[in-house]
Amino acid sequence: MTRGLPGGITIVRVLVLTCLAGCTSAPPAVRPAPATATTVTSAPVQGAHAPISGRPLGPGSGIRLLISGYGSADPAPAVLDVDTGASTPITGLPDPDPKITVSSSVQGRHTLIHVGGPAVDQGRVYLLEGSTARKLATGWNAFPAFDDSGFWVTDRPVYGGPCTVRKQTESGKVLRRARWSYCGALPFYDTPYGLQGMYRGKSILLAHDSLRKIATYPRVLATTPGEWLVERPDKGLALVVPGTGKERPISRPTGADEVKDGAASADGRHIAVPFLASGPGVPEYLDVWVLDVQTRQWTRLPSMPVPVDVKTRRMRWTPDGRLVLAGAFVTTTNAYALDGDYAGMVGVWRPGDQALSVKRLPVPWQTNLEIM
Repeated sequence: MTRGLPGGITIVRVLVLTCLAGCTSAPPAVRPAPATATTVTSAPVQGAHAPISGRPLGPGSGIRLLISGYGSADPAPAVLDVDTGASTPITGLPDPDPKITVSSSVQGRHTLIHVGGPAVDQGRVYLLEGSTARKLATGWNAFPAFDDSGFWVTDRPVYGGPCTVRKQTESGKVLRRARWSYCGALPFYDTPYGLQGMYRGKSILLAHDSLRKIATYPRVLATTPGEWLVERPDKGLALVVPGTGKERPISRPTGADEVKDGAASADGRHIAVPFLASGPGVPEYLDVWVLDVQTRQWTRLPSMPVPVDVKTRRMRWTPDGRLVLAGAFVTTTNAYALDGDYAGMVGVWRPGDQALSVKRLPVPWQTNLEIM
């Protein structure tokens, strides 16, 4: 789940396993409620295979991307300035190697870089500060505490052994010693109510102090300070209030096959939700809808749905309320897209805009893009 908060430090993560702990009260389970109608605002239906479109993205967007290859040395990790097209290599990481995989994630004001692979004996997680990666921890994954009091680090040993969770400061001081945790349900996000993980298709909350399971929810798509958007077992959507069992059913805005993790705006007013629909020729179409949490009204982004290489798609809100999309989009109307039909692009939208602002990126379309 990506969740947009004010930008700042970036964190890079490498394959490593660790344990964390904390304390929290146990929210009661969610009680299902009958679905209710939700007002939907729809953009015009797009033609088959229509590529992403909009007005040119002007200068001064301030958008930066962390770019890297998928499990390869090309391109080497760098920070791309979308306005100028200039990329600054990231220092502090292992030398490029086809046997080293680099992935990244952004949570709040932190960017994490994860390094692992056959050439690395143990995973490592790095914090990105400007264009410098500083080692944060040895472990499989890391994510910031909800109150910015430190980082939770999870570890999954390469050669067997128990999975662990621990909490530490940015400087490495241990705040909560490593505890064993079930490898199939390691947490990946922190909330005031507990550590969030996934187990058998459901979202679970683990107590900060003991890692004991304290609540189970339908799959959580996005969180705001007061409500969580969940997908129920019947594929319906709902806004639930953690800790109370209260929920507000939300009608699904589209019959698209699959819904992915959403992203909440910094003020908690809007939740962007990507739906994926199968189509002839291209693997899938991206169809992004934005829910107004207060009115329960859906708005479909202009130009949607669009054909895209789904493994490259990214979505994040900026602190000033803009929604940024990035990925490899099909730029032609060819029914069966070839490599030359794809291009790395960004699309920017603010609630109320009638068109996306789009820009083609000076990188190979297969490049991994992380919105900073």
